[in-house]
Amino acid sequence: MSSGFVRPRTLDEALDALAGENVLPVAGGVAVGLLTNLGLVPPSRFVAIGGVSGLHGVALGEDGAELLLGAATPHARLAADPLLTGELPQAAGMFGRIGNIRVRNRGTVGGNLALAEPAQDPPVLLAALGADVLAASRSRHRRLPVATFATGPMATVLEPGELVTQVAIPRLGPDERCAYLKFLPRTADDYATVSAAVRLRLDGDTVVEARIFCGSVGPAPVDCATAADLLVGRSITAAGRFEGIAAAVAEAVAPVTDHRGGAEYKREMAGVFVCRALDQALTTPRSYGGRA
Repeated sequence: MSSGFVRPRTLDEALDALAGENVLPVAGGVAVGLLTNLGLVPPSRFVAIGGVSGLHGVALGEDGAELLLGAATPHARLAADPLLTGELPQAAGMFGRIGNIRVRNRGTVGGNLALAEPAQDPPVLLAALGADVLAASRSRHRRLPVATFATGPMATVLEPGELVTQVAIPRLGPDERCAYLKFLPRTADDYATVSAAVRLRLDGDTVVEARIFCGSVGPAPVDCATAADLLVGRSITAAGRFEGIAAAVAEAVAPVTDHRGGAEYKREMAGVFVCRALDQALTTPRSYGGRA
């Protein structure tokens, strides 16, 4: 297959173009352009999906239980989308703080997830929210949990010819809370040294369900399930409501030393930021976002 660009207008055309060998989809082109310039992506045929109808914007699912994010929607558009800002201001805020202006205007949610960079923001919060990736090929359509979508750095469960089409996020109920925090000791447009996302469901002042994920401290978003289990059954007003949480997070993560910090430093900060995210989720007013 010769190199060059194909510009499909429909999803079927895009999936047909992606069915060949040595083909890569391109939306914003932020990561693909960089990797190609570095010689890490071989000469390929690129399928530019930015003009494909149906891959943009935010909408409610047919049953009203989830938000559907078009895979080719830029981060900046998600940050400003009225439906997302009204339903999940935490997610809109996260998209509005990714990288710099150029990255937010060009980078897309689908491309971000498909890149599977361990220090990215969206996979961590989306995993905590219980979101799914919707992927399609010429032969089938699949729903894949964001929590298990990445298998390692720049590796996912996507198969050749598959394209991320949407991200489905369950809407928050009136008894649910969420939060996302990241630690940026250098500059605001750097990757996080550590990030933490939580989603909680309450019955009165008691936690009945919890999800906790950390980023930048493993080859993919880290599911801190033991720490989440410790929260279940606890009162949110108890003095020791977070007792043992930081230690359980430290056991779950597997950071490595790099220019953003030492492994043990990151391990400790993961626990600190999970507790801060939990506190933020529990103290943020519920006068906005979520389902009534």
